[in-house]
Amino acid sequence: MSGVSDSHPIVMSGRWIPEKGDSGQIFASFKYWATADLGLGVDYRPLVDDVSITATYRAVSEDPLGWRPAVILGTSEDDFSYKGSDVESRSYFFTLSKAMPDMKFWGVTPSPYAGAVWIEEIDKIRPLVGVHLRHQEASLTVQYSGTDTHLSLSRSLNDNLSLSAIYWGMKYPGLGMRIKF
Repeated sequence: MSGVSDSHPIVMSGRWIPEKGDSGQIFASFKYWATADLGLGVDYRPLVDDVSITATYRAVSEDPLGWRPAVILGTSEDDFSYKGSDVESRSYFFTLSKAMPDMKFWGVTPSPYAGAVWIEEIDKIRPLVGVHLRHQEASLTVQYSGTDTHLSLSRSLNDNLSLSAIYWGMKYPGLGMRIKF
């Protein structure tokens, strides 16, 4: 989980999860990478007409040849499940992430990450953990977001466009798309 943009400073993404509530059913995000380390943007939930700010900052770059992981800080408004209810909340997070050497046998590059998130509405610090597995144009991400486990299987169609199948909270299927400019 790099948390930073490559050579494309504008990233637009969207997701559709038809079985979620109005707040999480349709989601769109626009992020501008002002530098290679700082991304600022807005998230929009059209069914509840909610606009929120998102920010990601890479405080420390990972050492691609050594042991040092990247340190990523950020904030966004996200959906969480808590005590049987869906909660939309501002959250603040940090992660340590590191791309590992290629697994030659499978042709996969694993990138694990771990950290913590403070979820404002439930006033709790929760663990974040996940792994991103990349194989050429395809990738699988398994993540625990502090309250829920999610899966996404993505396919890059070219350098600018990727499509994803999402399994949010291990119970809601959906689709995602990301476009980079």
